[in-house]
Amino acid sequence: MARRDANRGFTLIELMIVVAIIGVLAVVAGTAYRKYMDSGRTAEAMSMLGEIRAKEEAYRAEFSAYAGWSTGETTGQTLPTVDSQACLAAGGQEPCGKALPTNAVWTNLGINPGRTSLQCGYITISGAINSTVSGTIGQGLLGAGAQTSPWWYAIAMCDNDGKSTTGPASFSTASTTMGVFTQNEHQ
Repeated sequence: MARRDANRGFTLIELMIVVAIIGVLAVVAGTAYRKYMDSGRTAEAMSMLGEIRAKEEAYRAEFSAYAGWSTGETTGQTLPTVDSQACLAAGGQEPCGKALPTNAVWTNLGINPGRTSLQCGYITISGAINSTVSGTIGQGLLGAGAQTSPWWYAIAMCDNDGKSTTGPASFSTASTTMGVFTQNEHQ
């Protein structure tokens, strides 16, 4: 009969292999979680831009003009503001949702995301006939010259990585297109 050594334990090699496997699993899980969060923000942005489009067209049908609440294309112009750094610094945990805005134009358009917070910030800029489009994204969507009809464009900005150095992911659409254009979506 073989005798069992009661003091036998795990070798250093066996422990290192277990730690390496746990490390690989953690990296895979972290990557999958980030992709999941990115897809959630993308879905929110697409949904909200679709709602903004519908509400802008309904507003134009009633008032013969579009409504915009922003004057520029910076993150400080968004509703709600894109500032996950401040949320994380204040002890928040990812995802740091932003409370819904109480802006008059947002309310007049009747935008209702159906939830209490958003992960992205939204910009809508509009103009009248013969006005020129401001902003790089707006000029890319509508052109740089004077417009022959009322116009609007909307941008969704989502801070996917929580770093201000890479810039937020942006999704944009305009009154003249049915498509949504993306920039920095998975950074």
